[in-house]
Amino acid sequence: MMTFKEYREKVPIIQAAESLGYVADLTKGRRSLEYRHPDGDTVIINNPRDPGRQLYFNRDGSTDRGSVIDFVASRLHRFNESYSSPAEGVNQVLSRLFSEPQAFRPAFAPPPPKAFDAGRYAPQPLSVGKLHYLIKERGLERETIEKFLPFIRLVKDTAKDPGKVYANIGFPLTRPGSNAVIGYDLRNYGFKSVAAGSNRQSGMWIADFAGSQARTRNVFFAENPIDAMSFYQLRRKEMDMQSAVFVSFGGGISKNQVRLALEHWPQAAKRTLFDNDYQGRVYDIVLATAIAGKESSFRKESDSLHFTVNEKKFEIPVSTLSLRTFERESGIRSGLHVHKASGAKDFNDLIHPSAAQKKSVAMKM
Repeated sequence: MMTFKEYREKVPIIQAAESLGYVADLTKGRRSLEYRHPDGDTVIINNPRDPGRQLYFNRDGSTDRGSVIDFVASRLHRFNESYSSPAEGVNQVLSRLFSEPQAFRPAFAPPPPKAFDAGRYAPQPLSVGKLHYLIKERGLERETIEKFLPFIRLVKDTAKDPGKVYANIGFPLTRPGSNAVIGYDLRNYGFKSVAAGSNRQSGMWIADFAGSQARTRNVFFAENPIDAMSFYQLRRKEMDMQSAVFVSFGGGISKNQVRLALEHWPQAAKRTLFDNDYQGRVYDIVLATAIAGKESSFRKESDSLHFTVNEKKFEIPVSTLSLRTFERESGIRSGLHVHKASGAKDFNDLIHPSAAQKKSVAMKM
């Protein structure tokens, strides 16, 4: 019988994932592979060409990460095995996988990492009219775009064929307190991307209307700039923009992004505009624990999340997950203010042209 160490070297995580129905999304990149299960569970697998060095982590930010041993142990209930103990079950699964032929053979070489080259993205003349994608496709009003115009760019990728290049909307990524652009979130009709080499660990889109740390009273954290602008459009009559800062982490949150933001605006009230879904509620909790300065981790098992906060362990069903529930169970009091799009996934859904069409049809009926 082989040891777990030998299984780690011989059985690829990719093989275990594919045996459960996970499918690789090569549009997300090939240096590391994103695998998604039909039930929504998503993992990132590093070193896809080297089974002995493969490690994975879960998109949900939990402690579900590690080697093929951890992958199988966390999903033992998905494998059709009978066993008397978890260790025996993991061993049986790995033994079976080792004896099966490996169908997956990545036919590519991972590209070397690229550093962000700001000179590659040439600024173009900017006006509200040239940002018609935000108006026609995303439902933002001209007044809203005019308000945020100082924090938006129009850029062309000079590394592409000049005859085939369109200018894209670029949301510049910077570090708090710095004007140096270290990346772009790019948007256009049918196009959503990140500029090559963008620093997503430290960079974030920042719309600073306060102009200084001392004047900043409220910092609004969003998953993307369009959600932040949509929130402003819906609530602008209630807002004091001269003391507000909007921050977008770009669809994911790194510990370094959170650290930099909290260090730069230590006294301001923190408010989240994250999506009204499972991932958005997880982001609320991640930010709240960072504000409270607590050590925390969690893992997802079936339909529940198992948390550990400063050695206190508790479980919350996914169906009742919220910051309020988490703070009640954990005893944490972060002071974080949570805003959710009532009846929709995010704030842009509330102003999106498709929402207006549905409302019009409903009124006619």
